[in-house]
Amino acid sequence: MSWFKFGFGGSGYDAVKEKNRREAPTGILRSEDAELPNLFRKKLLSASRDIHRNFSIAAWLIRKHLDFVSTFNFQARSGNDKLDAQLQKLVTWWSKPFNFDVTSRFGLQKFIRLSVMRRTVDGDVFLLKLKDGRVQAIEGDRIRTPDAGIPPETGYTIADFIHGIRTDPFGKPVQYSLCKRGKVSDAGGFPTQFIFERLLDAKNVYQFGYFDRFDQVRGVSPFAAAINTLRDTYEAFDYALAKMKVSQLFALSVFREKSAEMGSHETILDGASDSEDRYNVDFGRGPIFMDLDPGDRAEFLETKTPSTEFKEFSETMIGVALKALDIPYSFYAENFTNYSGCRQALLQYELAAKIKRVDLQALLDSLTAWRISLWIQDGLLKADIRDLSWEWVPTGVSWIDPMKEVQANILAVAAGLDTRTDILKEQGKDFYAIAATLASEQILLKSLGLSVNTPTQVTETENAVAA
Repeated sequence: MSWFKFGFGGSGYDAVKEKNRREAPTGILRSEDAELPNLFRKKLLSASRDIHRNFSIAAWLIRKHLDFVSTFNFQARSGNDKLDAQLQKLVTWWSKPFNFDVTSRFGLQKFIRLSVMRRTVDGDVFLLKLKDGRVQAIEGDRIRTPDAGIPPETGYTIADFIHGIRTDPFGKPVQYSLCKRGKVSDAGGFPTQFIFERLLDAKNVYQFGYFDRFDQVRGVSPFAAAINTLRDTYEAFDYALAKMKVSQLFALSVFREKSAEMGSHETILDGASDSEDRYNVDFGRGPIFMDLDPGDRAEFLETKTPSTEFKEFSETMIGVALKALDIPYSFYAENFTNYSGCRQALLQYELAAKIKRVDLQALLDSLTAWRISLWIQDGLLKADIRDLSWEWVPTGVSWIDPMKEVQANILAVAAGLDTRTDILKEQGKDFYAIAATLASEQILLKSLGLSVNTPTQVTETENAVAA
């Protein structure tokens, strides 16, 4: 019996066949952490931070990503107005820089935005919850296996840690190895090494990162897939700019019909002539007129820098890089498409942004539950945490065409296809807060003897009078 008869001698998948037209699969299967060992992880972080620091398009890409996924507003939802108002005040107080960040520099909103940025650039960031209710951010490169190894007094060795994290047999983090950056050398200006500081219990740390595999210990950002493309584009822009500068050094070329001696008939640009029959051209004096001999001609040199092909290819490269974070190209080139195309791109991006917001909402919920438990312990909030409910609502996107979209929303609510709550939530607004504010406005207007008619009611009244 032949094994090939039953397919054991080969595969029906073309992806595994070697045809010498592309790089063959290695056949090596390992964990994502093994794919990025310590040295390579350090290089990846260095490359991502460098391109984010120096290339405006990369920096814009990160900022645009943050604009859509990193801003949330707290809303208490317990149903007890008095309790919700108290909780709202406590969270507002906690959100101030002095009360939230251990460095007293960043309020909750800015702190979270920076955390999302570090997650996107570095792959992950670690948030340490302190006893006094404040939070300390630890950048990803500081959680690592120390260069000098784990101190023996800890009772552990390097083999117990994966990229600075000790896990249980199921892969759950148990401890984090926190290191401090070594002294900066005078010659290179880089930290000499990472020095062990202490072990952090995982119960006090929230690891906020990107994970694509179940057995992955350290986060790896999707931004990593765009780094080489962005670096190549950045360098190509520099080369194109250098070429454009060089092209400006050559302005005019004069062609003569008859041959002549070099000494008496050479063309001088921006220089004095020692012979009457030479052409003297000085562009620094403004518009000029050249009276050429019959048969002679003058032409400007044109290098077409940058070329149309370079521009088109650069735009393609930028578009490919934006896809690493699901950013539509129309966000980068606002005139790229019309209203319909822009709205379709926005709707598709909103789908991609939702799952990223879920990750951030989980982080905010964890921090909020921890801080509420401290308030309850301190007696500042007299309630059972199980009776409390809240929601971190993401900041919405304004209407592209308000008239069309408002009319569509009104029709959807009238037909029972949507609710005011969900529609306003997409705008980052709270229906209940708006309803309460509207009621307060009505009471105030009535007390001042002013009209309480809405613009729609006014229009209906005017139409009735006209009829």
